[in-house]
Amino acid sequence: MKDYDKLFKKLAQVEPPEGLGGEILVRVKAEEKKLERVRIFVFGGSTVVSFGFSLWTVTYLIGSFQQTGFWQYLSLLFFENGAILTYWRELSLSLAESLPVTGLVITLVSIGFFIWSSANALRNTRIFKFNIN
Repeated sequence: MKDYDKLFKKLAQVEPPEGLGGEILVRVKAEEKKLERVRIFVFGGSTVVSFGFSLWTVTYLIGSFQQTGFWQYLSLLFFENGAILTYWRELSLSLAESLPVTGLVITLVSIGFFIWSSANALRNTRIFKFNIN
């Protein structure tokens, strides 16, 4: 292994022809710009779609809260002081049962995907790129 290392160290470095080095760099930069545009398009599109989906899931969640009667059970916590102390177990079970878990999960996932895709869209734009050496 050491013999190979010595051999490769002694070999002269082959320099590319004069025009070839600049041409390669130009092509690399062009490919980077193309990839950047594709990323902005993909993440920007997914941001727009996930924002619309998040709005839809929030309205679905609000409708689910109204349909299950969660707000009526929750209002007992603030307006009926005697009922809370006497029937706190039944009230807590009723709150847990009427909570629309599926709507909550879908809403949180869609908002999380919106935040992730918008962060990636912003990170891939030239305006927000910082060169830290």
